[in-house]
Amino acid sequence: MFSRYLRRCVAAALLVAPAFCGALWPCKVGAVEKPDVLVVICDQWSPRFLSWDNPQVRTPQLDAIAREGLIFDACYTTSPVCMPARVSLVSGLYPHNAGHSIWGNLQDWYLAAADAPMFRDIRAAGYSTAQIGKLHWFSGRAWSKEFQNVDDYHRAVGLDHVIDVSGPPSAAGGGDPYSRYLRERGLLKSVAEDLRERYLSGEFEPRVSVAATKDYHDVFVTDRAVDYIGQHPRDRAMCLVVSLHAPHPPLDAPGEYATMYEPQSLKLPPNVPESFMREKHDIEAPLLRRMLANYLGKISLADHQIGRLVEAMRKRGTWENTLFVFTADHGEMMGAHGALTKGRFYEEAVRVPLVMRLPGTVKSGRTQALAQMMDVYPTIVEAVGGTTTPNRFAVSQWSVATGVRASSRNLTISEIEQRGELSLMARNARYKWWVQGDDEYLFDLQRDPWETKNLANDSENAAVMHELRGEALTHLRTNQLNLAAGGKSKVQRLREEEANKNSSKK
Repeated sequence: MFSRYLRRCVAAALLVAPAFCGALWPCKVGAVEKPDVLVVICDQWSPRFLSWDNPQVRTPQLDAIAREGLIFDACYTTSPVCMPARVSLVSGLYPHNAGHSIWGNLQDWYLAAADAPMFRDIRAAGYSTAQIGKLHWFSGRAWSKEFQNVDDYHRAVGLDHVIDVSGPPSAAGGGDPYSRYLRERGLLKSVAEDLRERYLSGEFEPRVSVAATKDYHDVFVTDRAVDYIGQHPRDRAMCLVVSLHAPHPPLDAPGEYATMYEPQSLKLPPNVPESFMREKHDIEAPLLRRMLANYLGKISLADHQIGRLVEAMRKRGTWENTLFVFTADHGEMMGAHGALTKGRFYEEAVRVPLVMRLPGTVKSGRTQALAQMMDVYPTIVEAVGGTTTPNRFAVSQWSVATGVRASSRNLTISEIEQRGELSLMARNARYKWWVQGDDEYLFDLQRDPWETKNLANDSENAAVMHELRGEALTHLRTNQLNLAAGGKSKVQRLREEEANKNSSKK
């Protein structure tokens, strides 16, 4: 008798539980509430300067997120140049097939909306879509070949809300949102002239920005993103991509961020020579340390902006149900192997940060699973229950992030145009190979993570060279867009038409 009474009590409790739950907090019984998605893409952030590998770096906001999420230690850009990397993200294609081949930053070019399905796939899963900051899928007014205005282009790409801030202005005639902001405050002329002078004389000369921190480019972008988060309806899941320019040169960290790091106390990586030449200038260790101090200041500024975005998500009430993704389009050499800037296949330029966090779903820790930055696209789509557009070469990392699989790739690829021809890199679990012109490189990343000994000419590594060359060839052969896929021969079409006619007569 008591057991029957207990069962009736439990049944009654289950009947009232949904109403009780809804009175206390948002709760969907029988369905999982869709997570918000927040993606932060930085520009030219080398993973050599992540605090979990380099204790000199101060990024408390990102550190807190990474402790609760998964760090991908072997994520690579499809190209160590801004535009092809970003195009790969929204297209899910490699540079050699995205937009009919884009290997560098082009003038008067744009990615056709039909070739950029990432946001459309996310929106089809029930999401509002937005990107605030640098897009860099086109240059100039190239979109006008197909659209009457840029808003039509953005809508065709699948974005509900866009604030495109291409970068800090180097001309006083800029009409972008940040230039207008500076003009309203009487700052545009001084900021533009300062940036122009830096680019002409050498973008790696470190000195404080003429813009105060509150008026700095990345703070402006974050302000707009925070406003968007605060105004977005709570009952509508959102996917917001925030694209920060930092720590991309020029080295113009603003205000307190310009003096946050003491140059003399900074330790340079072991693959940085004592001195090297850059545009006929001798770059020696003291100057490089000053450059690094400013670069790290911009990293810390970006970290603070990430913290502001997190706080906005907390106020929205969805931070604990937000898929957060942090990455960068490519890295920065910062003196490694006697080089500055990007455009190389060394780890500093071609490997990128990747961190994912979603409490209770994404596991915490670190993984050596191979990944490409463009994999963020299908990973998000799978995470939100959507379907990725067919014929994409990006691979979802969701099964790795959730601990279902150890890896989703056995090879990563990066491509770039140099001297009028394709340079190609392939990396497997242990080795990295690339070819540039007549030169070949092979590094054992397990034994030589700083890439100090090129093994390409060692006969004992001939088998490894042969394998990676073959992998690269297979990649080029198999990762081609087939616009005829699913097509039917004339004979097959005629037979099907005849069969349909006969079927309709019956």
